[in-house]
Amino acid sequence: MAEIRSLPAPLPPDGTKLEKDFLDSTFFKTPGQQLPTPAQVRALSPDIHTHPQPKPIVFRNPNIFVKFGRYVTVAEAQCLWMVRQAFQGTVPVPELFGWRVDNEGYVFIYMELIEGQTLLDGWEDLQSTDKEAMRNQLCDIIGSLRHLTQTSTYIGSINRQTLPDYVFQSVPDAGPFPSIKEFNDWFSTLPQRHLPPSLRYNDPYREFLPDDGDVKFTHADLHRGNIMISSTAPFRVIAIVDWGQAGWYPDYWEYCKALYTCWYEDEWRAEWIDRFSNPRLQESQVAWEYTMAIGAV
Repeated sequence: MAEIRSLPAPLPPDGTKLEKDFLDSTFFKTPGQQLPTPAQVRALSPDIHTHPQPKPIVFRNPNIFVKFGRYVTVAEAQCLWMVRQAFQGTVPVPELFGWRVDNEGYVFIYMELIEGQTLLDGWEDLQSTDKEAMRNQLCDIIGSLRHLTQTSTYIGSINRQTLPDYVFQSVPDAGPFPSIKEFNDWFSTLPQRHLPPSLRYNDPYREFLPDDGDVKFTHADLHRGNIMISSTAPFRVIAIVDWGQAGWYPDYWEYCKALYTCWYEDEWRAEWIDRFSNPRLQESQVAWEYTMAIGAV
């Protein structure tokens, strides 16, 4: 891959709009074609009334994948758009067709249906050479993402809101933060946030979180279930999906979260994550202590 020194992140589309069509997408190349309405999506959902995160709905002819729910955000759609605009396919993501927000607060993201299998599902059938080839692809993909730069420094969602990582779902006022130091200071206080002042102690781990790193655009959920690969050989990565936790984080966060998403004994963790993501073992140990302390496991 040709070296990319820096790439200014494209300004995302206005996330306050309740309805947005991307008329330059391939979906709208067919005259008169319209995205399904939220009501049509709801009518096809078997679990919208029984599950807080209903299963996505697939439409055929034309092929559309609709991710929706109360926990889906417009920011995720903005991330898809930004990555595709910035890299023009070298970082493979589903093409975004549009979004809707209905009067019950459900967000509907309409995107390209990726035909393939997840790396998780196909892992046991892969040869070591296949895994190595995809490791090389993931190195290029993550390396590209880390060349995106902000117009002004902050840590938070793509639209300058609170951190979207599910680690912080139960924590109020999770950003945005103007610097890595302020994020680290806040993160390190979380285990003691419910303690009265008389019981608080000097945190032994805070000094191991570096304040002098860089803020990087981060997927924040790089497990094998979010890596789509081809169904047949030669196997290759065809898309990185599920950008709901993506945003601007300290440069150590991608590695920490990649470890967080799998079992300690897992081959993916033991042998592969360190080979496509810059190892940050010290920071990951500290982050794990904090996340366990706040019950985010």
